[in-house]
Amino acid sequence: MQIRTVATSIAVALVATMAVAQTVTYDYDRTADFSKFHTYAWTKGTELTDELNHARVTRSIDAELAAKGLTKVDAGSNPDVLVAYHASFDRNLEINASSSGLGPYGLGGLRSGRARAQEILVGTLAVDLIDAHTRSIVWRGIANRDVNQSTKPDARDKNVAKATQKMFKNYPPRS
Repeated sequence: MQIRTVATSIAVALVATMAVAQTVTYDYDRTADFSKFHTYAWTKGTELTDELNHARVTRSIDAELAAKGLTKVDAGSNPDVLVAYHASFDRNLEINASSSGLGPYGLGGLRSGRARAQEILVGTLAVDLIDAHTRSIVWRGIANRDVNQSTKPDARDKNVAKATQKMFKNYPPRS
């Protein structure tokens, strides 16, 4: 019984450690010809209402698209691609547990354990690239990360930049 408790504690600790990491995924339309996309314009998504963070996200995406050779134009200038971002937040419960006991392998008669639950804010940023002519999504990147609400502005800039860099690492997709 005690071995099960120790194994569960180790598993919970590993999952909690992994939850801190940033996860990034992407998907794309395999039939899209990404070589014909040279210009882009912004379109409405599910944007952040906080102006400072909204500007942080759009600046970071603009920088990555420019690094990939795309030029930003007005929406009325017939862009090749429309860009929209979607931001959302969710709350998860993180549980940290430990146990100990006397005797070989913690199997003795004296045992103790403890657990702590903490609510974690998780942010998700999704970026869609939409073929402006067909109005279909041709590429999507998604990043998830635990959000520390007391982070300083410089660290927020770095976190958003890191997420978008990871996201656009796979743009344009390799055939």
